[in-house]
Amino acid sequence: MKQAKVLSYRRVTKSFSWGWGIRALFRVGLRILIACLPLLPFIALATPFLLPETPHLRVKYTYNGSYTRPIYRECEYLGIHGRIHMFGPNCPIVAFMKETP
Repeated sequence: MKQAKVLSYRRVTKSFSWGWGIRALFRVGLRILIACLPLLPFIALATPFLLPETPHLRVKYTYNGSYTRPIYRECEYLGIHGRIHMFGPNCPIVAFMKETP
């Protein structure tokens, strides 16, 4: 039997690599994310019910003073958990409020 001749060789140098573990983890995570995409509308609808403070929209108010600089007396907000009645000079159009007991 003849011996094989080495015509040329290249030295392998160790360089930084993320490794197969990180790549596989990234691929699996991406596949899970793609699989959850059809559930996104349901997740978006359920999220406001799970938040401690939810957005409420001002629907009715009374004020004193001018139209450009009102001083609010009473405000009524409508949100996910129903109507909330507030008193006070500060009534933004959208307010984040907790559910009242």
